[in-house]
Amino acid sequence: MTVDEVATSLRERLELRGVSKSYTETCEYMQRIHLRPLIGERNVSEVTRDDIEAFARMLLKRELSPKSVRNILGFLNSVFEHGIDRGWVADNPVQRAEKPRRRGTGASPDLQFLSMGELDAVIRAIPDHVVIRKPAPTRRGRPGPAPPPSPDVLGPVLRVLILTAALTGLRQSELLGLRWRDIDWMTQRIRVRNTFVRGEHSTDGKSELSTRRSVPMASRLAKELELWSRRAAYAGDDELVFAHPQKGTPLDRSKVTKRFKAACKDAGVRPVRFHDLRHTFATQLAASSVPVRTIQEFLGHADSKTTQIYSHYAPSHHEVQMVDDAFAPKASNGHADVGSQTDGDPLDAEQSPIALDPRRRPPRHCRHKAAARITTGPRCFGREPRGVHAPA
Repeated sequence: MTVDEVATSLRERLELRGVSKSYTETCEYMQRIHLRPLIGERNVSEVTRDDIEAFARMLLKRELSPKSVRNILGFLNSVFEHGIDRGWVADNPVQRAEKPRRRGTGASPDLQFLSMGELDAVIRAIPDHVVIRKPAPTRRGRPGPAPPPSPDVLGPVLRVLILTAALTGLRQSELLGLRWRDIDWMTQRIRVRNTFVRGEHSTDGKSELSTRRSVPMASRLAKELELWSRRAAYAGDDELVFAHPQKGTPLDRSKVTKRFKAACKDAGVRPVRFHDLRHTFATQLAASSVPVRTIQEFLGHADSKTTQIYSHYAPSHHEVQMVDDAFAPKASNGHADVGSQTDGDPLDAEQSPIALDPRRRPPRHCRHKAAARITTGPRCFGREPRGVHAPA
């Protein structure tokens, strides 16, 4: 059995298991573009660790990023594990092979998102009516003017789509698969039950919570969606909320992304991704002191660690108070000197560096004696000091 044949067998097994179409297409792409030309003809039982490392070096020479190379090696690791399971190979050389180390991409570690003013500016930059475009005065290779282009009908639906993305945090695939029956007008919530990914509808979300959650609608959004339901040509329960105005089919995600970037440029707003509208929703909630656990449920994150990135945008008066207390001027007895905070010098002569150093504490064996000397009652830390007895 060759590596290419084992990879094909693995993909057939994944399809039988029912994995998502996007994942199977990714596996097929890695096999066709990378595995088959470089290592596909090798017998699976003859591939060694040196062969895997040479394969990784060839991928890097193709100017693939270390992350992409690691992803391809991960798929190749699954290929060999499948071969072991079927008895075609006895060992997995990928596990012992050296892999490219992850490195930073140079991108900003800060989240990118829009303010409410910027969001309104982007929406205003998109026309709220059908735009009749003029034909070009000439056309390539032929005399006379170019034929009239089709009218731009996407403006009105894109305005509502972008607003919904920013005020609910739904992923683009969840927005494109949203149906009118998933909007609960009575409770003012949107129930995520369907996604549209790579040309097919699916009830399997990115995580187990993705298509089993609901998100509350802001009053502004509820009003805009109600107006859109009266205006849209496709407003039945089973119809898509953001369907193509003329065809009723799902919108092309590439066109949505392209039009959103163009609107950001026309509005004079810094360029952000469409996915950053999801960050806009989460950071606005965090800045309003919404608990991280609640944000996690709204976003559909399976792991709370993913949601922790938004905690840095939440106000924390408790943490500020801790820092203030730590750097507040101290009296000679080690306690905060209230008077010196207002009219004293922070570096008063009575406040020696030893008094300001929290590490200068009495030895452990002296703390009990020190506490006993300042104890006013008959007991110290639950024990009777020597020579002191409770009255009979």
